[in-house]
Amino acid sequence: MLFCRCGIGALTRNVMLAKAMLLVLSAVFAVAALFPAPAQASIPNRVFRVDIRPKQGYTRIILRLQENPQFTVASLPGNRLRLTLQDTDGPLFHKYRRYSDASIGGLLFSRCGSNLQVTFRAASGTGWRDATVDGTCAIALDVGTKFAPAPPRLYIAGRERIWNGVEKLVRDFDPPLKTDIPFVPTDRQILKNILNDSDQQAFMAAEAALYKGSLTEAEEAFTQFASRLSAVRPLALYRLGETWYKLQKYPQALAAFREAEKIWPAFLTFNPSVTFYYGDSIARSGDLAGARVLLARLIARLADKKYAPTLLVRLADILTRQGHDREALAIYRTVADNFPDNKANQMAQLRLADRDFLRATPWDYQRLSDLYLNISRQNSDVDMREEALFKHVLLHAIHGDASDALQQVVSFQKRFPRGVYVTVCRTIREVLVAQVYHESNWRKDAPGLIRFVEEHQDYLAACMDAPDFLPEVAKAYDEAARPIELIKFFSTLLDHQWVGTNGPYLYEEIASNADLLGDSALAEKTLRAFLRKYPTHPRARLMLERLGGVYFMGGKYQEARDTLLWLLNKKERAQRSESYYYLGRSLWEQKGAAQAGKAMDLYIATAGRDAKDAHLLPDAYYVAASARLAAGDRKGALRILDAGIKLPDNERNEEFLYKAGEITALEGKKQVARAYFEQVVKKGKDDDWKRLAQQAIESLDVGAAKR
Repeated sequence: MLFCRCGIGALTRNVMLAKAMLLVLSAVFAVAALFPAPAQASIPNRVFRVDIRPKQGYTRIILRLQENPQFTVASLPGNRLRLTLQDTDGPLFHKYRRYSDASIGGLLFSRCGSNLQVTFRAASGTGWRDATVDGTCAIALDVGTKFAPAPPRLYIAGRERIWNGVEKLVRDFDPPLKTDIPFVPTDRQILKNILNDSDQQAFMAAEAALYKGSLTEAEEAFTQFASRLSAVRPLALYRLGETWYKLQKYPQALAAFREAEKIWPAFLTFNPSVTFYYGDSIARSGDLAGARVLLARLIARLADKKYAPTLLVRLADILTRQGHDREALAIYRTVADNFPDNKANQMAQLRLADRDFLRATPWDYQRLSDLYLNISRQNSDVDMREEALFKHVLLHAIHGDASDALQQVVSFQKRFPRGVYVTVCRTIREVLVAQVYHESNWRKDAPGLIRFVEEHQDYLAACMDAPDFLPEVAKAYDEAARPIELIKFFSTLLDHQWVGTNGPYLYEEIASNADLLGDSALAEKTLRAFLRKYPTHPRARLMLERLGGVYFMGGKYQEARDTLLWLLNKKERAQRSESYYYLGRSLWEQKGAAQAGKAMDLYIATAGRDAKDAHLLPDAYYVAASARLAAGDRKGALRILDAGIKLPDNERNEEFLYKAGEITALEGKKQVARAYFEQVVKKGKDDDWKRLAQQAIESLDVGAAKR
């Protein structure tokens, strides 16, 4: 076993601490003096039973009386409540003076004249409600944190998500405590008496794993030993409880400790670290009174050790939860004032600072923030250094400038990337990122906006609530001419669950920029993903049209046909007129002349006159005419060709004239056919069409001569 040597100064301080501890404990366990009132000739009501029922988040006190009660409830200094029952008598229920749980403690019944009074402590941060049912001969009073009046919330607007839960985080967040009590491995001689050689090695290896922090390995080994009905079982249960405590499996740890204590209670007298874990597990289970007694005995036994002040701070934590604020405050101040070179000093200072956290405002938080920062810088314990620095950062996140607070959060995350506050920091950063975005003018700083969103790309959840956020980001990438980077960034955003309803917009923008880059494979993949994830989205039909266009441009006529054929159904209308063209051309390539003609008619009827339509319209007219010709409708084909000939800037005009001449000749209208061919010869610019037209004229002349 390891021992600590203390100098005269340390011993003196320990003696002082022990005295202070005894004073505090005596105050906690003190029995208030009774002041009996003179007997009354006749008191109309009487209490005959008291029930105390701890519940989740509060405790219910029930007083049962002979008649309907008349009573009042008053708040007293020191977190105390007093229930006064008028014209009531009854037993003084001494057994409840030492009662304590997470919400109340120390019920003192006393007489004051003809009234009966019940005075008790309420835990810090609790409130009360009257749960009495009218008409019943009973009083029901609920005391707990859920009934506490909400403290005034002084924080900067927009940071409500940061503030919500701060009280519970600062006051109740309680990770496993490192006491600095030396780890004491089991004596080899003890193991020799109860285990064979191989099991001895296995048990020592499990203890080594526990010491090094390989808790999963230790848990598996000790669980196996604890399952044996042999002499090693209680020892294994103690070690298993210690392992579970460090894994934050507190109910399992407590069960293991209690089972082990039944078999080998003496073990606790010479292993203080296990005793502490046992006591702390009791406290975390809600049995604060039992934990207080066990820790008080442990502190008395270890008063000359350097880690005794740490245990005393833990005792003060328990007293705080029991509502004994004055006693806890006395312990914190005693440790903070008398042990400057001890880890417990920083622990006590941290607890004292926490008492002021919720009272900080945007005007005075800096002093408390600096105190946390100083504690963090002076502390050698990694966990405490992280906790103090986090609270320094948290104060700035609640009350400070958004941009400065954001940088502090980012710095904290880099310093403690796997710390216990990872989840909380994510929420804080998301809120601050959104606030910095809204407070900044990005309209003339597209590169700055791009840098900002890329740096915080995993923390944009709150920004997504702003309807203009993603369009503004897309606009910034467009102004910077960086479509590849936009695709990469938006693709990264799609990996986050918080994208929510913004997913369709991201897919659409990725597809658009892929089109811009000529990456048809990515465009096709993205559009298909959109349709698979959002088949009923209002823009799903438009995405179907775009996908059909991608297929067509890639020469996948069958896929284009299958994707766009629904456009020919009744009451369907394309949102992009060119979709009719892609469908018609694909059908023509697949030998579907009749449907191709119908699709091209729809395109001709809905097309505009922009550059894209000007490019596609001539071919649409030609396919429409060819479809009619294939169906034997020469007049219809000729009508379509004549309309196509009148198109402005029709680069295929010679082809249209020649085709019209051919159809007219077949109809036997030789002079009209000659007129079409002569227009090609006289006005045409393409030598091939001019030559063909001249040959057609000569054929007409030969035919006429023969007749």
